[in-house]
Amino acid sequence: MEFTFHIPTKITFGFGSLHKLPAEVERLGGGRILVVTDKTMVKTGILRRVVEKLEGRDYEVFDEVEPEPRVEVAERVAETVRGGPFRLVVGVGGGSVMDMAKLAAGLATNDGDVRRYVGFERFARPGLPSIMIPTTAGTGSEVTWTAMVTLEGRKQWINSSFLYPASALIDPELTLTMPRGVTASTGLDALSHCTEAVLSNNANVLTDAAAFEGIGLIVNNLPRAYEDGGDRKAREAMSLAALLGGISLSARMVYGHSVAYTIATKYNLPHGVSCAIPLPYLIVRYSEACREKMGRLAQAYGVEAGPDPKATGVAIAEKVRSMISGFGLPTTLKELGVGEDELRVLARECLRWYPRPNSPVVFDEESMLDFYRMIWSGSLRAQ
Repeated sequence: MEFTFHIPTKITFGFGSLHKLPAEVERLGGGRILVVTDKTMVKTGILRRVVEKLEGRDYEVFDEVEPEPRVEVAERVAETVRGGPFRLVVGVGGGSVMDMAKLAAGLATNDGDVRRYVGFERFARPGLPSIMIPTTAGTGSEVTWTAMVTLEGRKQWINSSFLYPASALIDPELTLTMPRGVTASTGLDALSHCTEAVLSNNANVLTDAAAFEGIGLIVNNLPRAYEDGGDRKAREAMSLAALLGGISLSARMVYGHSVAYTIATKYNLPHGVSCAIPLPYLIVRYSEACREKMGRLAQAYGVEAGPDPKATGVAIAEKVRSMISGFGLPTTLKELGVGEDELRVLARECLRWYPRPNSPVVFDEESMLDFYRMIWSGSLRAQ
């Protein structure tokens, strides 16, 4: 057995973790702070609760982050941080905010247009230290090396070991006021992370441990958090599941996320919803290639496994689809208004722009088109 696992972020988890912010600022050297957030955090009062912990320190707030941020947003945050001098970045919000906060930290010490950093390991120098404070329970971005930007209508990765946050303060208290829709979407994002990580060729004993535990937490607690946002035990479990999903991302995602990228911008979908739609069909399509894991996956989902991996995959997929529809969310591309005549274009886009060399299932255009037809029609029968 050989594998590599890297996570340099200090993780502080639990109710009240926000109170550790002053100590973490001090540990990381203090100095002028750029707080990256969005208008929602301002309106809900969460930003005020955070900056109260910075009383007496020199800080500036950048609150222009948008959902699924365009590269232009990244350029504005780069201009802000480079106009410093800043010594530390704090991200307060969901995945998009944390991605922009990580980019701010990296771009503070690396010159040039944001576009030049799209891809892998394009940063030449370490960035500023950063502290992530997630306010949703889904992306796990507080512990990853990735920042996503939308460039010319397409989702693009910026990955660098220099983007890992120095510290993550995960306080479930900050998730108690999440609306139902955000609770469902972000929770399904975490479920997609954990499930796709299990199905990846890059999975290892550590990512599997995180992913299987995360799936169990989500299946047992996301419906509870959705029904009662004040359920502290469920919220705590979902914050932990999101963290575990972020850790499992080290295995890399497979084609569920790729399909999601082809529909998210076109149909104005939250990231978690775009990932959830293909998830049941992905499980079925990968069940034979991942037959040795289907029993453990069924156990994590609370489904009885049988000797036939495809039948087990269908049982898991039905459980997932029932959960998604229970949140009032679509489970097929047809429900989104996607025309059947659009599927080949989407399949080509998926293969061209979002390849997954870590996928145990190898797709060509025709097999990918068949996969899109499954997702369009709602059929749980692998082509």
